[in-house]
Amino acid sequence: MTDPHSLIDKHPGIWRANRHPSGRDRFETGHTPLDNALNGGISTSGLVRICSASGIGEVSVFSRVLQAHRQHKLVMFINAPGRLQGDWLTRRQLCCEQVFQLSTPNDQEALWAAEQCLKSASCHAVLLWCSAIHLKQARRLHVAATSNDALIFLYMPETARHTALPVSLDLQLTPTEEGLCVRIKKQLGGWPVDDIRFAFSYVPTNAPISRIMETDNTDTGVLRTVS
Repeated sequence: MTDPHSLIDKHPGIWRANRHPSGRDRFETGHTPLDNALNGGISTSGLVRICSASGIGEVSVFSRVLQAHRQHKLVMFINAPGRLQGDWLTRRQLCCEQVFQLSTPNDQEALWAAEQCLKSASCHAVLLWCSAIHLKQARRLHVAATSNDALIFLYMPETARHTALPVSLDLQLTPTEEGLCVRIKKQLGGWPVDDIRFAFSYVPTNAPISRIMETDNTDTGVLRTVS
C-alpha cells in the first residue's frame, strides 16, 4: 500500500515549513532586503495584495517586476488613482504600446474586468485598485492569474489590512524617512516578515524644472532658479 505521507510530499500544491522554495520562477524587485525576505522575489503568477496609502511609491517599487515582460504581454491598470503619463512609463522602461488603463464606475465592474483580463491570457500583470473584495472574488482572481501565468496586484486602503484573503502574497507598505518599510503578512512558500526597510525615493522633486529654468542675468549677475 502506498504511504499516504509520500503522496502528500509529492503534491505540487503542498508546501512544508522545512522546505525552502528555490529562486526560480520569481521576479526580483531589485530591493535586496525585500527579495531576501521573499526567497528571491515575487512569484511569477498569482494574487498579490498591497495595503498602503496612495502616493508613497506603491507602484514604482515594483517597476522591475512590471518590466519583466512576457513576450507580447500587456500591463493593465484598472481604476488607478491617477492618469498614467507616458514619461512615467518610459522612465520605468515600460513599453507604452503594451500598457492600457481602464476606469470603471464601481468595484464590482473593476473586479469583473480584472478577471476577464487575466482569463484572456494576454496580460503580464494587472494592477487593480479596489476598496473592498469578498473571499470568493479574491479566490477567482488568484485562480485566473495562476491558470494563465499572470500577476495581479490588488491595491487596497490600509484599513483593509485586517481582512484575510486567499492570496499568494500579502504586503503592507509604510513610508519612512529613508524610503519604505514593508511588512510581509503572508507569503506562499515562506514566513511572515516584519520591518523590512530599504532606501527608496518616491517623492518627486522639481530639480529638472529648476535646471531648465535657470537663467544667468548678465545685467545683475544674479542666478535665478525655481525653488
